[in-house]
Amino acid sequence: MTPLDLDPLFKPSTLAIIGASKDESKAGGFFIRALLNDGYKGTIYPINPNESEIMGLKGYRSVLEVPGEIDLAVFALPAKATLPAMTECSQKGVKFAVIHAAGFGELGGEGKALQDQVVEVARRGRTRVVGPNCMGVHSPEVRLNTIVPEATVPLPTEVGGTSFMGQSGWVTENLCYMGSERGLRFSKVISIGNQSDLSVEDFLGYFGADPQTEIILAYVEGFKRPREFLDLAKEIAPRKPVVIWKAGRSEAGARAVASHTGALAGNAAVIDAVFSQTGVTPANSFYELLDLAVAFRTPFLPRGNRLGLLVEAGGGGAAGADLAEALGLELPRFPDAVKKKIADFIAGKIPPSPTQENPVDVVWVPPASRVPIWTTCPAMVLNEVDVLLIITYAPLSEDWFLDTITQARDEAKKPIFLVPGHPTEQPLGISLLVQRGIPTFFSAERAVNAIAALVERAKFLGQA
Repeated sequence: MTPLDLDPLFKPSTLAIIGASKDESKAGGFFIRALLNDGYKGTIYPINPNESEIMGLKGYRSVLEVPGEIDLAVFALPAKATLPAMTECSQKGVKFAVIHAAGFGELGGEGKALQDQVVEVARRGRTRVVGPNCMGVHSPEVRLNTIVPEATVPLPTEVGGTSFMGQSGWVTENLCYMGSERGLRFSKVISIGNQSDLSVEDFLGYFGADPQTEIILAYVEGFKRPREFLDLAKEIAPRKPVVIWKAGRSEAGARAVASHTGALAGNAAVIDAVFSQTGVTPANSFYELLDLAVAFRTPFLPRGNRLGLLVEAGGGGAAGADLAEALGLELPRFPDAVKKKIADFIAGKIPPSPTQENPVDVVWVPPASRVPIWTTCPAMVLNEVDVLLIITYAPLSEDWFLDTITQARDEAKKPIFLVPGHPTEQPLGISLLVQRGIPTFFSAERAVNAIAALVERAKFLGQA
């Protein structure tokens, strides 16, 4: 299947704000101020029949008065004002329109009828519609962000390899916030709302072909074209990780998504089977979706299910070991020669260690011993396993530690996962490690759950 060309949506050179305002407390003013402050790289056309100038930009009464083409129109209008504005966009030949307002298909009845009218009018001029009932677009390449404009957390402008589509504005904006804090760097993010026109399938096809997208994430309430989704997933998942949180699996959840975006939920067992057959990695919660996105930042998949634990926290090691066994991961016992080698090395560098078995407990590493312990012990354990989980109190953001762990991973060509002893105290270190492809988590259990998902992907690809 040939994917749609969605470049003018994600990288528009011309953008119209329909319902533009001088009042920054209104959406039409807030969007313009945010675009200016964020340094949007294209041309902005404020559309308001009563304003000739807004925030230093020439105002236009209608998109029909704008010279040249318009790649993207962002509707900052209530639902009842959308149809006449879309009629003008269609006449103008606007390529894409994002409709933020609610009050359409999710309400049923008149709302659904209005939504259908808007899409029908848009199609006459070949205008493609995102939404309604959505948050819009985040595209760092052109500094376009209607999802979390002027965010108070660092949302980096550099382009990353993670792309996301979501039917929930809450999920989408929080993935941007928390993913950015965690160290993810985004290529493209789209909030799709009711999928009145452009749908999950359209964005999956585009992300699959997009050379900047390395990992595809999605929050889905309903599929518009299930057969097409199946075919796309079969083609894309062997090339790129596709991680989907499918909501509406329970009866109560199905009612919730129906009232949220008007989506029809599918049978949970069928969805699980489809994901398994196509290689889609399922997520069952927001935090699991985020954790799996982080996990797939590693450049290496495990070549088997043997897990090594190297810990400064015995309780964390026990928790990780318990879950690992339940998820089908093996914690192999190390040969006597390996245990002796580890014991001989750590002797005198740390307090007496209870075990050099797997987990390897290094108790607590004094500051003076941190460099020798962490430049040597990870490689010793990695030699015996397929993937290593480290729990440590080391200062994660220091260059020597970042370089040491990265080097150990690259020399072994095996993934290293990490959990800091005090995760809330090390946000910078967590972010820097994730950016380097060292997946870092807030608990051993969350790390082990993500490791198990990577092992499953390796099996699907025939690499484990």
